[in-house]
Amino acid sequence: MHAPSRAEKIGLFAFLAIWCFFGLAGRDAWKPDEALALAPILDWLEHGGLAAASPAPFHTLIAGLFAWAGQPWLDIQDGARLASGALTLAALIFTALAARNLFGPGYGAAAALALMGSFGLMLRAHALLPETALLMGYAWLLYGVSLARENVGRGAAAIALAGWVLTLSRGLPDLLAVILIVLLPLLSRTWQNRDYRRAAWFGLSGLAVLLALWLIALSLSGDHDLAAWWEQFTARLLPDQNPVALLNLLSWFAWPVWPLALWTIWHEHRRLNRASELHPVLAALLVTLVLGLWPSHSGGSPLPLLIPLSLLASHGVASLKRGGAQGFYWFGVLCFLFFAVAFWVYFAALEWGWPVSIAKHLKQMTPLYQGGDIDPGTLLAAAAITLSWLLVIPLFPRAKARPVLVWATGMALTWFLLILLFRPWAEAGWGYRPVIDDLARQLPANACLKADVDPAMTAMLRLHLGKRYRADGECAYWLTSQAQPAGDETMRAIWDGYRPRDRRRHYRLFVHSVAATPAW
Repeated sequence: MHAPSRAEKIGLFAFLAIWCFFGLAGRDAWKPDEALALAPILDWLEHGGLAAASPAPFHTLIAGLFAWAGQPWLDIQDGARLASGALTLAALIFTALAARNLFGPGYGAAAALALMGSFGLMLRAHALLPETALLMGYAWLLYGVSLARENVGRGAAAIALAGWVLTLSRGLPDLLAVILIVLLPLLSRTWQNRDYRRAAWFGLSGLAVLLALWLIALSLSGDHDLAAWWEQFTARLLPDQNPVALLNLLSWFAWPVWPLALWTIWHEHRRLNRASELHPVLAALLVTLVLGLWPSHSGGSPLPLLIPLSLLASHGVASLKRGGAQGFYWFGVLCFLFFAVAFWVYFAALEWGWPVSIAKHLKQMTPLYQGGDIDPGTLLAAAAITLSWLLVIPLFPRAKARPVLVWATGMALTWFLLILLFRPWAEAGWGYRPVIDDLARQLPANACLKADVDPAMTAMLRLHLGKRYRADGECAYWLTSQAQPAGDETMRAIWDGYRPRDRRRHYRLFVHSVAATPAW
């Protein structure tokens, strides 16, 4: 595998960083998962502490710090979402370092590009989700394992810190997964050397010390914190995912790394017991595959699987036959060329009303979107990015990493076009801000609001209404999903609204017809 030069490494890092952070700020939450992740961050910003009651304390603390640091310039959710970009970039870097340590120079770039090109990563990496901490944690853990045979101290430190991050990101299943990923390579004779045994021992011992210090800190901060964290730590003891459903999800979620990973296993199956560089990756693949059956904070539970699959894929591209590599390359070119054409056609329908049939369909999906929100500069940037990708495709070097390079750049093109061309349309259909702004126009300037709605909407009300939203106390205005508040004949409906792409949840605003509006 060709080892990249210093300039190529700098260029690759810049490309990964731009992709990770592009489009994170300046938009509202599009999915309830983001709103649910925002709620504990708002709690932490309001009360401080160790975020022990959060389902993912580590992510809450990191995202909270980003939100706090960016408050002078950024909205809270924009600042918190930057943590997802930072964690994803760290995951790409640790995956590259693990591949270089295990397989040799040149494989690191291929592993990072393979991970970036995975279909399941794009939307989740750019959303405010705790699973990005899991992604970074498993990449860091495998980097520590790969480093342990050469540098006991640094390898053990990476294992301990990564294990602590993973344990504070989901709970007991990940703690057990860390122990298995570290110990399973010892079944291989090559990994039974003295240095790795010492690194595994010191790493797991360091993890135990870190968790003990965490428990001490929780106990000192109050019994409630310790009890709240322990409840979250043991909440996910049993799997809840159907294995068949998981495999169906992975068929597109982990594309294109899973075919390359299978090729690696098939190509090396005769010498698999002697291919010691693959043993920790195979152990991680087995453990994270089983771990995918456990519940997660949202639908991103298979995300850790992308790390070992990407490592195996980077190993596999080096052994692809010329015909297979060319086929994979051209399939990627045609796939993303189709996406680019489709995006521009749909954009033309949104903005200029042609093709008419598509324009009518999109109008039915998001009736609030009127078009004309894309300025000429943004349109020019989207056109330039599309044209640049088309021009650079024939110039890709005929290197072994060429197939994963086209998938990574194609995924970058897809994300850039989604943000540049469709962000206002997505806001109008999926965002919480338009419906909350419409709701706020019904409230007098000195009115407060109580709400009995889903947790995601509650979090967004806290964000957008600020002090006007009250969880407790008397308010003349009440937001609910009910047709009529039970047992209260003094309530009169004055507003009805919903997010266009989530019509199952209708929100109704009621006001006490005989009560004055209390000031706040």
